[in-house]
Amino acid sequence: MIIAIILIFSAFLLYSLSIWSERFKKGLQSWMIKVFIVAFSCDLMGTAIMFFRAEAKLTANIHILCGYAALIIMGLHLLWALITLSRRGRAEHYFHRFSIWAWVVWLSALGSGFVVM
Repeated sequence: MIIAIILIFSAFLLYSLSIWSERFKKGLQSWMIKVFIVAFSCDLMGTAIMFFRAEAKLTANIHILCGYAALIIMGLHLLWALITLSRRGRAEHYFHRFSIWAWVVWLSALGSGFVVM
């Protein structure tokens, strides 16, 4: 389980770096998307490890619901980032506005893990 925790914490650091860098620079750059991809990969691997190690896979609690919702939002956010990098314009404007909200949802899922533990 320690590997899953390290992966999720790495995802937090990398996702935060990517989102806040884009926010402060007021634009999306290719290195930010690369960091985003690594963050999503860490989150996906950490979630998979936790899923396979869980004793009660069919139980639903706030952390599981928030976690899967955040993972889906993060995946869609990554796809949007890839589209935004190629299109720019309005796609980038809306991406910039949505990024912080996606990060807050993801952070809520992370925080709910501390509550459930």
